[in-house]
Amino acid sequence: MAANILIVDDEVAMRKILSRYLAGAGYECQVAESVRSAKEILAVRSFDLLLCDLVMPGGSGLELIRHAKENYPEMGRVMITGHGTPEISNEIIEAGVYGYIIKPVTKNELLITVENALRHLRLDLHMHACKIELEKKLSGQTEKISTIMNNLSVGVAMFDTEMSVLELNRKMQQWFPDIAPGKKIPCAHVDHSLQDADYCEECPVKGIFRIGRTVEAVRSIATEQGEREFRIVVSPIFDQSAHVYAGIALYEDITEKLILERDLRQAQKLESVGQLAAGIAHEINSPIQYVGDNILFLKDSLANIASVMGVYEHCWRELVQNGLVSDYLGQRLAKAVSDADLEFLWEEIPKTIDQSIEGVRRVEKIVRAMKDFSHPGDEEKTPVDINKILQTTITVCRNEWKYVAEMETDFAADLPLVPCFAADIGQAFLNIVVNSAHAIDEFTERGRKELGKIAISTALAGNNVQIRIQDTGGGIPDKIQDRVFEPFFTTKIRGKGTGQGLAISRRIVVDKHNGSLSFETKPGSGTIFMIELPVA
Repeated sequence: MAANILIVDDEVAMRKILSRYLAGAGYECQVAESVRSAKEILAVRSFDLLLCDLVMPGGSGLELIRHAKENYPEMGRVMITGHGTPEISNEIIEAGVYGYIIKPVTKNELLITVENALRHLRLDLHMHACKIELEKKLSGQTEKISTIMNNLSVGVAMFDTEMSVLELNRKMQQWFPDIAPGKKIPCAHVDHSLQDADYCEECPVKGIFRIGRTVEAVRSIATEQGEREFRIVVSPIFDQSAHVYAGIALYEDITEKLILERDLRQAQKLESVGQLAAGIAHEINSPIQYVGDNILFLKDSLANIASVMGVYEHCWRELVQNGLVSDYLGQRLAKAVSDADLEFLWEEIPKTIDQSIEGVRRVEKIVRAMKDFSHPGDEEKTPVDINKILQTTITVCRNEWKYVAEMETDFAADLPLVPCFAADIGQAFLNIVVNSAHAIDEFTERGRKELGKIAISTALAGNNVQIRIQDTGGGIPDKIQDRVFEPFFTTKIRGKGTGQGLAISRRIVVDKHNGSLSFETKPGSGTIFMIELPVA
């Protein structure tokens, strides 16, 4: 199809000459005598090429060229001028033309200039279309990459040599809302006493610029969700000269993984201890039965001996009163009775035997509790007696509380059986009771001030069994109450606690049994932990 050309010139003769030359070459032409009329025509019809004079009354050709470039970028532009100075040429070129012709116009020069302008225009339009297509593809790829990055479960951040963030994904923004492009990436401090602006020598983020290779480390970093454990993998980005000009860091939150690993190790230790305790309990059980049976035998035998000795004593008194025993024998026997202190022995030996029997029964009770507590449990929930599990727990951990507290229990007699993992729920009770004992121990300076009290009660509350474990320790300070169930958080001295007990108890009660675990506390007065377990 022939190109459409708009010819704008104030001279009628020039318009006719240009129209004749171009029409003869097969182009379709329309003419305008001024800038104003040209704008009106352009507003209603499109053209492939604008051919206009530089100087016209009522408006400049440069103004029309600029207007056409801004509003009709898909139309080519050629300037005709009778002034060929370098200044005018530069101004015309800067206005954005594909060529210009200096008057007087020759046919060949006109056709060559127009053909070149149209060819240039086609190339520009093709390049523009390619650019749009490339931008569309690039935008699509960028959107895909952005979607992938923002849906990763790991944090990704790109940073420069000044440690300023260049890019980061949504996960990083969730963990570290204070950082943004242009701000410093947080240092994974080994030394937590360093200021935020400092970077320690062991920082894996900073280290890649020094060693020029991928670095991996595990660090504990404060986030919006609290202290978390991260596996950080930092890699350098090289330019064409093999110089590191940026880095990319991947942050993987491995807190839950570490908790599971530590829970597994703890469970393995507890399993080993449980097996050992069960073995010891089994080994103790037989000899303690022997001891108990023998003590009962001695008690019965002593009663029989005491009866016989009573008869002997009566007979002896009869003989002495009737003068049938010599003074020598009487004095000798009286001395033997006095030296042996038989009156004291007849009074104390039965008490000693009763105390021994009580001790044996207590040992038997501890052995039974150890056997029950060390039982590995079932793979499915089974109906259990909560009162019995609590009593077993109290017996097993008696050594933890007996020196610092008195134990009070108020167990409801009408409690229904509760579907539980018996071993797990026993572990939860044990953790809370031991925690209460430690709180009292610290508050009373190991009982030197006075003995504290641990009160455990059970009751039926609707469709739940409620267990309350109350202590008279120092309570939980306000500033740490929201961290009580946080894994690894502890206020105890090193070696006294791991910060796992209450966290494990919460997972057992809430996650494994669909129950609830909460507390009420008053600093200086004590704490009540409340557990509710669904009956069905």
